[in-house]
Amino acid sequence: MNESPSYNGEKFDKVFTLNGQGGIYFRYYFNEATYYSNTNVSLAIELLYGSYGQKYRGNFSDTASGFSIESGTHLTSFDIPVMVHVRGQAGLYAEAGVSFGMIKGVKQDLSRSPSDASFPTLSNQSVDSAFVKNNLSGIFGFGIDSELNDHLNLTIGFRLTYGFTDLSEPQKTNMPGYIETHSASCGFVVGVAYILNFFHDYH
Repeated sequence: MNESPSYNGEKFDKVFTLNGQGGIYFRYYFNEATYYSNTNVSLAIELLYGSYGQKYRGNFSDTASGFSIESGTHLTSFDIPVMVHVRGQAGLYAEAGVSFGMIKGVKQDLSRSPSDASFPTLSNQSVDSAFVKNNLSGIFGFGIDSELNDHLNLTIGFRLTYGFTDLSEPQKTNMPGYIETHSASCGFVVGVAYILNFFHDYH
């Protein structure tokens, strides 16, 4: 999430949030190329299931004492990235495309330290109705493809995504001064592929 919530007009700080995805991918290669020369272009389609979100923390004070509040929003999503994958010499590659995400659920956590009976505490509270059901994102990545043998390929890379969809749009009508919320993430990609038929040209 790229927008920090606030408490009594003061914004929370973002906290590093680790999430993950797993799934399968397919590639269709359009042209012949060797591993050490020329350029290989393919269409990559992935089926991924995982979660993403953001944690927040803020330190505040009232007339009695200081206190801290921690909050977190976590989305579970099924994503289908569709990308053009371009691989050059020695396996170096770049990829770009879009991802179609179907949000399966949204959970929220909220806690105060020290606790206070008048302050609500939430743990994995469902807030599905406050968020949209789909998310369209742009993707850019780069890394290296390594051929382990004639049929196995290892991919290690880095990927950036940014969501074009306003995820919290259902909250728009009930929130004065509403600011859109978009997903943004970066992370490492590790994959192993079994190659059914790869073009080799050793001439």
